[in-house]
Amino acid sequence: MQTRFVVVPAVPLTKEILPRRPGFPAVLGEGYDLYDTQDKVRLSLSFPTRAEADFYCASRNCCRDAPAQEMTGSG
Repeated sequence: MQTRFVVVPAVPLTKEILPRRPGFPAVLGEGYDLYDTQDKVRLSLSFPTRAEADFYCASRNCCRDAPAQEMTGSG
């Protein structure tokens, strides 16, 4: 079974004037975002590290019906 949310590199907020080559940005954005494979949309949450994005992604995948408040740690 495919997971609903996956971690993807963030996209740059500014567009390049002269791209290095077609289809691939010269500079990737800083951080990581989530991609919703069901709705086919990128969630621009801008996590600074891959570990934080992986944790949030795992939380979203295992607790789909839980409210966002219940997905944070209790300690």
